[in-house]
Amino acid sequence: MSAQMSDIEWKIHTYAQLSSTQDYVKELGDEGLPEGTLVQCLAQTKGRGRHGNSWTSPMGGLYMSALLRPECSAQEAGQLSFVVAVAVSAAMDEILAKGHIKTLKWPNDILIDGKKCAGILLESGMTGTKVDWIAAGVGINIMSAPEDAICLQDVSKGKQVPIHPFRDIVLGHLAAHYNHWRDKGFADIRETWLAQAHALGQEITARTGSGETMGVFKGIDDTGALILESTTGDSQSINAAEIVS
Repeated sequence: MSAQMSDIEWKIHTYAQLSSTQDYVKELGDEGLPEGTLVQCLAQTKGRGRHGNSWTSPMGGLYMSALLRPECSAQEAGQLSFVVAVAVSAAMDEILAKGHIKTLKWPNDILIDGKKCAGILLESGMTGTKVDWIAAGVGINIMSAPEDAICLQDVSKGKQVPIHPFRDIVLGHLAAHYNHWRDKGFADIRETWLAQAHALGQEITARTGSGETMGVFKGIDDTGALILESTTGDSQSINAAEIVS
């Protein structure tokens, strides 16, 4: 199946069950398949998020990974996590009922009413210092969610959220935002993300491999790194961390 959406011809491969759409798309990237290849499954047995964290993937969710081949540096490729986030967020806007609050949590989660509804995982293949491909994985709770999370069905104006039509809405927004990023750069994407950022201007704790750092969340820089301001007014950029508060 293929779908033409905003200059990307998505070639959609749908499966009843896979261990991981992300792992499959990474294999297809190495095999040379074209940009726009998309793998979706109805359930995953080994779904995962960042740092190898598991992503519960029962029937009733949207689990997909897109193969992208941007001509960019490895540093610029990290911006794509935010491109995907604002695209998924825009798709959610089309069905979200009034009264619910949607925020984007650095670096890769989408929250509704403070609970996780979607996650994004970006992985890349390199040839030397050149980005060969990007696997952009998306997991969205649609019909059900783990106990501490939330699903779209519960916040969707009382209407059903069919998985495949909603997938196509997401892909339409992803193609549009991806093309804008390629043509215009990161500035507009960054501003769109910051306008929805979770805990912006608040004190947060960032947990890294070397410990925890507290500070006021001031924004993200041109690479997508988290900017924290300490009590002394000093700022630092953090490239990889988990926000725990």
